[in-house]
Amino acid sequence: MEVQDIEVMQSSFAKIYARKAELAERFYAHLFALLPEVEQLFDGDFAKQKEMFASMLTYCLKGVANNQSLAHTGASLAKTHARYGLGAQETEMAGRAVMAALQDVLGDELSPEQVAVWKQAIQGVMQLIQAEGHADLETQS
Repeated sequence: MEVQDIEVMQSSFAKIYARKAELAERFYAHLFALLPEVEQLFDGDFAKQKEMFASMLTYCLKGVANNQSLAHTGASLAKTHARYGLGAQETEMAGRAVMAALQDVLGDELSPEQVAVWKQAIQGVMQLIQAEGHADLETQS
């Protein structure tokens, strides 16, 4: 990411952080609408899952200025989710769910520039998850 993109993301950090619980709620609503079959994977402590989503979102926000942290986040997410065998479609849908949640919760509070940069960042994280997932599968073969 370019320096100005990072600054644009950071300018929205406080708004997003303040509403991270609501973002987690909306993310899962969108995820289950897009991929209803994954809802069965969340039969345990769903409150804890939402908390973990909010924590990972916070980690991503804080690490956005450091591309290595973002890569580490993608690798960590890929390892955490590897057991689910997520493919390109699932990671793309998860990215869409994150963007839809941001739109639901923050709507007009995000500028078009912020929306574009967030979309780019979310796509980047999803690509990292996909790449790491493939790398893990290759090392297991």
